[in-house]
Amino acid sequence: MSSTATLETLLRDPSLNKPLRDIAEKVAQQQRITPEEGVMLFEDAELAYLGILANYIREQKQGDNTYFNRNFHIEPTNLCVYTCKFCSYSRLIKQRHEGWEYTMEDMLDIVYKYDGEPVTEVHIVGGVLPSTMCLFMWNCSKKLKHTAPNCTSRHSLQWSITTSSKKPN
Repeated sequence: MSSTATLETLLRDPSLNKPLRDIAEKVAQQQRITPEEGVMLFEDAELAYLGILANYIREQKQGDNTYFNRNFHIEPTNLCVYTCKFCSYSRLIKQRHEGWEYTMEDMLDIVYKYDGEPVTEVHIVGGVLPSTMCLFMWNCSKKLKHTAPNCTSRHSLQWSITTSSKKPN
């Protein structure tokens, strides 16, 4: 069944509640949903419903093509100035003895372990240390590009968003 037919079947389902039907109709009409609707999807929508919407959008944009990347993660540090509820491994600066901080060389050693592998992305995520993070990540990006020229380097934007939007705890 095509994604269009699947979405149409979903829209005809009498058991689908009105707010979720309204969102599905927006998707069918290629309209953006609101942030509030996004929260509702997160809180109330079944995974199969989300999959139908996502696949419909994917096929509208990409046809029947699906793209994957092969990546590995590097977490330069788990030290952080924040106490985000979703983070299960960070340590506050005052708990530095419980955490870790990789040097640039440590990170490049991790990259070298994947030499010859069909990797397309180095995904870097970790704790937030605003005093050193920006310059460190800039230099890291340059060295990673030189070390693994066929890989993209994707960094978590969480540190730049949080450092500009709230004060440390």
